Amino acid sequence: MSENNSEEDFLRLRELLNESLLRDVLVFAILYLFIFAQSWSNIFLLLFPIITFSFSLFFRIINSNKYRIFLEHNLITYNPLGLEKKHANRLNFTALLQLVLLFWIGAESYYHPQLIQTYNLFFNLFFIFFFTFGFYWILIDVWKYAKIAIRLKKSNTDKTISYLNLRYFKLISIVNLITFILLNVLNISFVLLLDNNKILGFSYDLPGTGIENSLPLNLSILPFIIIWISPILTSTLLFLIYKDLNDISPADFIKIFEESPEEIRNQLIETFAKINTKFKHNLDTE
Repeated sequence: MSENNSEEDFLRLRELLNESLLRDVLVFAILYLFIFAQSWSNIFLLLFPIITFSFSLFFRIINSNKYRIFLEHNLITYNPLGLEKKHANRLNFTALLQLVLLFWIGAESYYHPQLIQTYNLFFNLFFIFFFTFGFYWILIDVWKYAKIAIRLKKSNTDKTISYLNLRYFKLISIVNLITFILLNVLNISFVLLLDNNKILGFSYDLPGTGIENSLPLNLSILPFIIIWISPILTSTLLFLIYKDLNDISPADFIKIFEESPEEIRNQLIETFAKINTKFKHNLDTE
């Protein structure tokens, strides 16, 4: 009996898939294959859109399947990470922009190899900007949507029972903005110094490098650092948001259920127990 229940708690692969998810994967895969067909010998830059799209896919899966844990539609608003749909759309958009830039610079290395050194400055600036902007973008208004609320049937209004703490809101906003600005200012500085031969960079072979004696792309040390900083920092901030919103004491739970209409009380208890194991523990304790 317990084995059957445990199996029901896990979604099968076909249950995770839906139209929007398949659309995102299909578009990304097609564009990525176009780039891969250009015969890139060094795939480092190709990792940037993969990382961005992986985050987008994560939020898309959550958004598409979150409703499965709710017994009744719109009874509970559970957004401990903000609006996952917005996050997925924004990250997917910036991932596609990165793919477009990669395809463009790869094609230019074949058809206009003599101009690669001219494009070097613009590519380095915009590519890093799009990558960092995606992670910055999903956090700029997360405070608006990150909440846990219940819908009261009689009044047809939402009662918010948990929202982002003001201290965390200030911390996340400041860290997010400063990091985005700092990384891009540093990138601009490094790219300008590199373009004026003030610092040494790394040679990055493009698909058409060597045609008509064309030179490779020049990269500074910064992209090798930024590829880690933005995803790790964003994950950390999202974890803080998730932890803060789910920090509801057992006493608050009891108060919530006592103030809730009788007809939805049992549904709330069962749904909250499914949402988070901590909620289930608190309910069992009380």
